[in-house]
Formats: sequence, structure tokens, C-alpha cells
Amino acid sequence: MTSPSALPSTTHAGRFRPELHGLRGVAIGLVVLYHIWFDRVSGGVDVFLFISAFLLVGTFLRTADRGAPMRPAAYWGRTFKRLLPPTAVVALATLGGVYLLLPADRWMPAITDAIGSLLHVENWVLIRRGVDYYAAEETGASAFQHFWSLSIQGQVFLIWPVLIALAVLFARWRGLSVRGMLAVVFALVLMGSFAWSVHSTATQQQIAYFDTSTRLWEFAAGSLLGLALPWWEQRRTARDARRRRRTPPSVLPRVVLGWVGMLALISCGLLIDVQGAFPGWIAAWPLIAAALVLGAGTTGHRWSVDRLLSTRPAVVLGDISYGLYLVHWPLLALFLAHTGQARAGLLEGLVLILASLVLAWLLTRLVDTPIRRWPWAAARPWRSGLVVLTCLVMGLAPMVGAQQHLLGQQREAEARAVADNPGARVLDPDFTVHPDADPAAERLPTAALVGKDWVAGAEHCPGELAPQGFETTRLTALCRVVSGGEGAPVIVSVGNSRLEQFSASLIALAKEEGWTLVTLWKGGCAFTPDAVLDIEACDGFSAEAKSYLQRVQPEAIALNTTFMHRDGTETIMPGIQETVPRLVASGAQVIAVRDLPRMPFDQPPCILEKGPEDPACAPPLAEPLTQERPDAELLAAHPDAVAPLEVNDLVCPDGICTPVIGNVVVSIDDDHLTGTYAESLQDAVAVRLRESGFDW
Repeated sequence: MTSPSALPSTTHAGRFRPELHGLRGVAIGLVVLYHIWFDRVSGGVDVFLFISAFLLVGTFLRTADRGAPMRPAAYWGRTFKRLLPPTAVVALATLGGVYLLLPADRWMPAITDAIGSLLHVENWVLIRRGVDYYAAEETGASAFQHFWSLSIQGQVFLIWPVLIALAVLFARWRGLSVRGMLAVVFALVLMGSFAWSVHSTATQQQIAYFDTSTRLWEFAAGSLLGLALPWWEQRRTARDARRRRRTPPSVLPRVVLGWVGMLALISCGLLIDVQGAFPGWIAAWPLIAAALVLGAGTTGHRWSVDRLLSTRPAVVLGDISYGLYLVHWPLLALFLAHTGQARAGLLEGLVLILASLVLAWLLTRLVDTPIRRWPWAAARPWRSGLVVLTCLVMGLAPMVGAQQHLLGQQREAEARAVADNPGARVLDPDFTVHPDADPAAERLPTAALVGKDWVAGAEHCPGELAPQGFETTRLTALCRVVSGGEGAPVIVSVGNSRLEQFSASLIALAKEEGWTLVTLWKGGCAFTPDAVLDIEACDGFSAEAKSYLQRVQPEAIALNTTFMHRDGTETIMPGIQETVPRLVASGAQVIAVRDLPRMPFDQPPCILEKGPEDPACAPPLAEPLTQERPDAELLAAHPDAVAPLEVNDLVCPDGICTPVIGNVVVSIDDDHLTGTYAESLQDAVAVRLRESGFDW
């Protein structure tokens, strides 16, 4: 949200609006209360966005009325000069809290969020993370998550001045009404964005909630109110003046109107699942509520909402509302993450609210107000721009430095991996410790990057290996290749993310043997071309992958032929009885990989909390995986073309799923091997493939 003093609380007519300032404070107060005690979203953020657009339009209307140039760049400098310093301070302080209170595997996502917050793109960071299957470990509440709305606001503060300036220039050029031209522009934005918001909310609500384009109509609505309300108030004033000659006008209807708006705003979060339903048409509820309060205006009635919103507590809350929004969420998120609680209790919530109020006041008093009132910076637009640039540099430098430090630790550990991190190689009876091994060497992947240790091909599939025709719908983005050179034999690894992680061992072997390895992996979707799962994305993926294999005719195909369920049972992969004979008939060698164990919990957090030697972090292997493979009869029917492959004893040696083997973390989470450990399996996998009859 924009700083409460970033724009004056006036209309084009110049009237000061005390109720608007208090309304901002109430909106953010509701956000804080609902977050801390109810774990719900109030709709107060939408009101704040609505008000910020209302005030922004007022600023440019006053400039247009004077006939002065719009000068968007000057506006950007003034606005971000006020917004960025508090943002940078809170973002850096929050990173410090993450470092002190949260485990190392939360550090890298927090740094990414901090950078996104400072650059006002955090909403897109959250969208990417939310739809990225491979970022599932990061989907917990981030201490920076509240920056999504600030990011959208910042993006609109970049777009709106340009939009207004172009509309004003066009209106002046054509001799049209500036207000009329702006009304047309904002009405078009409102209709387009509103229609898209309704559709997107119905089809992809998790994306729609953070999407800038689905929120533009809220800003357009605030802008239209900023155009219409001064005009309406002038008419009302003139009408009241005429009536006053006969009988004093009653303010009671406006008093009732204001209270209806306030009660609607307060009840919004209680009656509606805001986070699950917004920002579709239902988001109009808090906006209409705010419009009613603003439309009621300053009545002067002792029982009116505007009198309440003009009291000292409401004014103070409005003064610190920007700081309050900035600080309350990191305090709450860090507290809950550190304590493991789902929600703050009554006393804990009171302490968090009090701490938020104090920190918000300090942030406003020590950072926001001094920079906002700094005469030197306000005297010239370029000076405001210099302040903005300084904040970005001072904020981003430690963030990027911390990011590079964590990456450097990983690179240093990788450089000594042969000696210090043998991984699965220690399970070989003939293994000998490297003479230069450091017993105190850091584990790989390092704690900060274990959640990023995903396997991927080197580049997108080129030429004849690229998906074509029907195959391109899903496979174009998925198809990756590790090239073995022109004319090299081709092996395709096709399946879900669990096979993807295991395939690090196959990639290493393909490089060693001079083969080209193609990867067709889709998170959450096994390769089941001869079964219908009634999951459109997965059935479509399997159909396209089937077409791809028939066209490319690879020399070998690696796939899962069994499936390990969440409850520990293992079954044959659906449709595999038809799939394997068809692949064999095509002339390909088939590597039939038995599905890997699923862990009952995420092991990396357990390691950080209790240490890798704690038995609580090493669950026993699921019983079905110690028995005969459920696909054994099918594989035995094709002894010369199918190579059964199983590595469960290397993932859980002696029936115990040890979280660290050979100084390498075995699992990213409860479902996936780390790419580092899977790569260390290559020697054992080479031996077992050779014993199964597979010929490179």
C-alpha cells in the first residue's frame, strides 16, 4: 500500500477528507486482526488498493486542471521515494528474522521473496511458486507473502500515470473533456479486467488471487470514484444550498449510508471466504462498502462514521497504516513458523498486535516521515530518483550477496564431492575412503539448497528430437536433452518427478557411454499411455509421450512399471501390461524401474532439527518393497528386451531409510531423491543394468 501520507486526502475540489484517512487505518486494522486471530483475509487490502487509486487520480486531476504537463517520471520518483525506504528496511529485517529463527532450508526461498518484494514483483514470484510442481516445498506461508499487494500497487503506480498522461494528451489534442476521456479509459479497463477476473477466479483462483491483471478493475473502480465523487459532491452542495433557503437538508441518510458501508466492510471477511473467492465479482463487496463510506462524506453528525473515523485513534492508525501492514505479517509468520503453531492464541495475538503497532510507529517516525519530508529530496525529481536508486542498491546488495554466499558454499562443497561426498558409493563392499576426505565436510546438497536439488536436462530438445504436431501441446516445454553427439543412440526417460530424480544416475551413465538422453517428465504424472486416469493433464501427457516415442523410435526407454501409493502399498502401473509389450515390439530396450520408497515425512527438516544420526529421522522401509515386484511376471515374459532395475536397497540400506548416506542427503522431501544422491547411484545402476542384460 502507498504510504498514508503519500497522497493528500483531498478531492479535486480541494476538500480535506478526514474520514478517508481513518478508513485506511480501519482497513489495515481489519487485515491485522483477521490475519492474527482468524487466519482469514478481510478484504481490507482491496479497500486500500481502491483508495490508493482514488487518491492517485485526484493528484493528476489537479495537475490537469492547472493545464500543467503530467510528468509521470516525476510522480514515480516522488511515490517510490516514499514507498521503498520502509520496504527495504522491513525486507532486510525480515531476512534477519528468517536467518535467526528458521532452518537453513528456508533461507534461499526467503531471499528470493525479499528480492521480489523490493522489486515489486513478489506477486509473480508467488504465482510461479504456486504453479510450479517442483517448488512444492516452498508453498508454506512466506514471511514476505503480504508483499503481493504492494507489488501489484507498485506496478499500477508505474502503469496508471502513463495511462492518465496519454488520455489527457489525447483529450487536449482533440479538444475533449479530460474527465470524460479518463472515465472512458478507466471504464474500459474495469470491464476488461473484471471479466477476466471473474473467469480466472473460476478456473485458476490461486493464480487469479495474485495476478495483476485480475486486480486492475479494483484500481479502475477507485479511479472512477475519484472522477465522479467531486462532481457529485459539487452538485449535492449546490442542491443543499438551494434547499437551505426553505428547510435545512437532513444528513441522516448520509449517516445511515456511512454505517452501512462500515458494517459491510467489517463483516466482509467473516461472511465470505475472501482468500478462496477473490478477486472475482465478490471482491466488489469491500469496494462498494468503502465507496459508501466515502460517498457519505463529512456529515458532522455526532453518531456518524466520519466522526468516528476522524477521532485521534483512527487518525493515528491511518498515519501508521503503511508501516503496520509492512511489519505485522513478518512478525506473525515468523512466530508461527518458529513455534509450529497454526494460529496465535488470544494473549499471543495481543502481544503481536502491540509489537506491530510499536514497530509501525517507529518505522513511520524514523524512516517514512523523515524521507517523505526531506526538502532536498523533494526539491527536484532527479533527487527523488536518486533516493529510489539508493534504496534499491542498499536493499538488493545484501540480499544478492547472501544468495551468492549460499550458492558459493554449495559450489565449494561440490568441488570436493569426490573425496567428501561419495553418497551411495559407500554402500559398495569394496568402497575405500578417499585419503583426502574431510570428516567434517559439509553435506551435499547444502541445507540452504537441498530443496532446489532437482534434476533437469541440459537444453530443450532440438531438431528431430523436438516434439512435433500433436506432441507439442505439453511436451514442448517438458522435452529436454543431454546430448551425446550427432548420431548417438537415444534413450528416453519418461514419467513423473520421482523417475526424474532417479534419472540423474541414467544421465551420468549416458554421458559416460556417449548416448543422448531425452527427458519427458511431468510432475505428478506417471507414464500410463494404455490407461485412462481421468486426469486431463496426465492423460494428455501420456498420449503425447506415446506419440513421441513412436515417432522418434529410441534405442532404449526408461520408465516406472510399478507405483508406490501413499499408504505404502505397491501396485503394477496402470496399463503397463499393454505398454511394455508394445515398446518391446518397437525394438526398444526397456529399463523397468521399480518405484522408489515414499518417506512418511520430510527428512531434511528432521536432519536440521535432530541431526542425521537420530533414529527418528530414519524410518524403516515399507514392507511391500521388501517383497517380490508386482510386475515380476510381466517382466519375465520379455527377458531379452526388458531390464528390471531396482535400487530400493540403496535408498534404504538394510531396510532403514537413513537420511544421509556417504555425506549426501538422500531425499528432498517425502517423495523425491535429491539429484545429488541419485547421481551417486550411477556405479551401482551400471552394474545392475549390465546384470539385467541391458546393453549400452
